[in-house]
Amino acid sequence: MKTTLNRPLFNVTYGTPSHTPPVSQTNDELVEEYLAWKKSYTSTAYLSYRLWVRRFQSFVNKPPELMAYNDYVAFAHSLDQKFAPANIQYALSIVHNYLRFYLEQGRLRFPLFLVRIPRAFLQSHQAIAEDEYRKIIEVLRKKPLVPVRDLLVIMLLHDTGLRIGELLGLQIEDIEEDYSAIVRTEKTTRQRRVFWNADTDNILQQYLVERINRGPVDYDALFVAKNVRTPRPLSSRSVQRMLKSALGEAGISRTLTPHSFRHAFVHRLAKLGVPDAIIAQLVGHSTPHSVANYTKLSRPEFREYAKSQLAFAENLA
Repeated sequence: MKTTLNRPLFNVTYGTPSHTPPVSQTNDELVEEYLAWKKSYTSTAYLSYRLWVRRFQSFVNKPPELMAYNDYVAFAHSLDQKFAPANIQYALSIVHNYLRFYLEQGRLRFPLFLVRIPRAFLQSHQAIAEDEYRKIIEVLRKKPLVPVRDLLVIMLLHDTGLRIGELLGLQIEDIEEDYSAIVRTEKTTRQRRVFWNADTDNILQQYLVERINRGPVDYDALFVAKNVRTPRPLSSRSVQRMLKSALGEAGISRTLTPHSFRHAFVHRLAKLGVPDAIIAQLVGHSTPHSVANYTKLSRPEFREYAKSQLAFAENLA
């Protein structure tokens, strides 16, 4: 039987009964509670999350306290044959984030590690090379009337390995004096600190003066769209267009995206021999397993391991 999102479908008491009154929430209220939190640290990502969170909550039709692993499995199976593998992976990643939100509140009762996200076989983002990054920066520095904002976006993507949503979700008050910022990790409820170098900080300070002088002073987002009547955060689409233009002017024909800087960041850490567990913390992954998708072919010791086993085999012969 098909249900709508607007009816109050359940009434559940959670917490300590003697001190906590019964809580009645509709599907809509649960979804909006999550989206309000998501909106608090992302500029636009929460909009794309709305569709899949509503679909999932309407499908299970119960509060987090009553959800079971089988509800997630049933929803995942309902997407088979209806959507492309990449869309299913994207949808279930959003649902996982939604469930984690309520897990962190103590409202989800089954272990979240049981929620597995199928991996679509996609072409991985290409990591931007260091010489390509230098060419882009050179182009932006020499180009007349290039906004300091655009230069800073590219430099911070390079230095921090931030997701584009995390970067555009930065607030002015997040910036610290020690070339760092506290970031609201996009795919979890945790925070982490990211760092940048002195050259990037010089550009940041120039931009902050411009940003505060041009206003609006009561708008907290670090990166804002220009030439608009109502202040709003800079969009990821605008960053993609800016990067595409810079790539063309730098003579770089490869398809690179803002996420390519994140891959390059992980590759640099891997080449330094940093363990995956530490890399996962630096880039905001919940487990080291996700880092393997980035470091698969980038660790310098892989070649040595492969050669050493050949030498071992020859000695045995």
